[in-house]
Amino acid sequence: MANGRGMNAAKTCWGIYRELAHSPGRVDADRAILESVGTALRARGFEVALVTPDAELDTHFANIFVMCECGPILDRLSNAEKTGSIVVNSPDAIRNTYRHRMVELFARHKIPGPASHVVASNASSSRPQAAVWIKRYDFHATEARDVMYAASEEGWREALQGFAERGIPFVIAQEHVPGDLIKFYGVRNAVTPVEANWFEWFYHRDKGMLGYPFDVPALRRAAFGAAAALGLEIFGGDAIIQANGDPAIIDINAWPSYALYRDSAAQAIADHLTERFQRRPHVVAAARG
Repeated sequence: MANGRGMNAAKTCWGIYRELAHSPGRVDADRAILESVGTALRARGFEVALVTPDAELDTHFANIFVMCECGPILDRLSNAEKTGSIVVNSPDAIRNTYRHRMVELFARHKIPGPASHVVASNASSSRPQAAVWIKRYDFHATEARDVMYAASEEGWREALQGFAERGIPFVIAQEHVPGDLIKFYGVRNAVTPVEANWFEWFYHRDKGMLGYPFDVPALRRAAFGAAAALGLEIFGGDAIIQANGDPAIIDINAWPSYALYRDSAAQAIADHLTERFQRRPHVVAAARG
């Protein structure tokens, strides 16, 4: 099935699941959103095949939507783009969610967020004066130890040592920002106004809430600005609402599970992918001509 023979290339989509190691505690939720999008695309007339990241597939002039994150499959998808395939999110955008890239791009595009720095895990430097979150420098959390809180010199040293012992050479030291933790989800179409794009948010469960008032459009603008800085179309993330109501973007990732909003998100994503893929017949025709 993965070679796509006998399928109409213009109306065929490949969906690629996330690597199991990158779905800690949410394998079922991650599978569910991809499968919901696949169902929504079938309702829009597409043939859809969902495959694992190690599957072989014909990537020549293909329509591909992906949740995978690791280097080897992203290299394959980059090559697919060079042969005329459309890949959402793009491999470059997914790589931009690796934290060391994200920190640089957020700084370059002046995305509102906490001070964040790349630090070698074997560094002998003193802990920053403020409390910090210490995060692995590349992927988002694949296990609990990938994000550690340090409010003391001892905690700082122990966290760095733990990363070094696991063979992770660098970490991101991110300033702790007090406030209300919010999760947000979005679907970004670069050619439409931000306010016309699908967006939802909610307070993070199991976290104390201070109830700071804030302007939802400001949160939307910050979230979509962060996604645009990385080149993401299908995205989610975390923000802190500070005492003054300003949002601080602390994380963003490619294609989350969409949790409470799976059904509406699947429809919005399918609409977006349909718009992105509907040019395919023209691209194929031009290539043949």
